[in-house]
Amino acid sequence: MEVARHLLSTAMASHWLLLILFVAAAVDAVFPVVPSEGMVITAGMAAAAGHQNLPLVIAVAMAGSVIGESFCYFLGRGSGPALHRWMKRQERRQQLYDRVSGALHQRGGLILMTVRYIPGARMVATLTAGATRYSFKKFLVFTFFGVTIAYTYVAMLGYLGGDAFAHDQLKGLAFSLGLAAVIGLVIETSRRIANRRRAAKITGA
Repeated sequence: MEVARHLLSTAMASHWLLLILFVAAAVDAVFPVVPSEGMVITAGMAAAAGHQNLPLVIAVAMAGSVIGESFCYFLGRGSGPALHRWMKRQERRQQLYDRVSGALHQRGGLILMTVRYIPGARMVATLTAGATRYSFKKFLVFTFFGVTIAYTYVAMLGYLGGDAFAHDQLKGLAFSLGLAAVIGLVIETSRRIANRRRAAKITGA
């Protein structure tokens, strides 16, 4: 346990933390298997401890995410039939693609700002935006606002957790990650309930 605390303290004080955070945020937008939220929370805790600057932490995470999502957009734009074949390999991906492609041109801003809260959906949405030739200027604006809200919230979780558990940073990290997981679970559960109610209304009609 003491080793873990020492490693966490070393990581939070490292000059490399912001660079690692930038890379993690960029890669996370393309490959969701590399979650960046944990890094943002750690950096937020480092800001609470005085090792990092909170606005800079948020800005670095935002920059990495916008670059990663823009890469995904242009990947979708140039992929053509290959993207459609990849989407059809999983029924869930295909359904999400069909739903997002229709919704993008009706309420694109809302989709691009909120889809990042659905596990694995952000990459599909950004690829779909590119594949359907959604305006890149609009994509960039809504993505910017989306990552601003998302990373400010995650960084603040780390900052508040680090401030509340200044005497034990490991407990602060566990608290922040746990709180982020609970909030994510609430959002996902609410979304599923809303979808079921909407489907029930359509079936009833």
